[in-house]
Amino acid sequence: MNNLLREVTGRFDRTLKSMIYAAAAAAAGVASLFFFSLAAFLMLQACYGTARASLIMGAAYAVLALAAFAVVFILGRKKAPPPAATPKQPVWWQDPVVITSALQVARGLGPRTIIMVAAVGALAAGILLAGSKSANDKAPDKE
Repeated sequence: MNNLLREVTGRFDRTLKSMIYAAAAAAAGVASLFFFSLAAFLMLQACYGTARASLIMGAAYAVLALAAFAVVFILGRKKAPPPAATPKQPVWWQDPVVITSALQVARGLGPRTIIMVAAVGALAAGILLAGSKSANDKAPDKE
């Protein structure tokens, strides 16, 4: 039990540290993108003016966003690989344990009880089927 607890806490610790480092890397990436964008804007502003520099930077980010959207769209359209073929389980009534158990129950109940249960089941099924047909006949047509 102690090993399991130590393993779980170790995994949690590694995961937490990885998440902290990933967040720090993402923050540094955003900051560098900001400063590179600012430098590009200032360079374009000196050459073309503020309005044109803004339009050029906006167009560049729009192209980047469209490219990312296209990649997501293409990856979303790919069909998932078919699931691995699982070995087919035998149907429950073909299971030898179920068959053996059913034979033991039938032997314990006796033939009279089994015939009585089958007759009551057939009667109940007949009543249910007859009731569903009459309910369908009485339903008004909605057209």
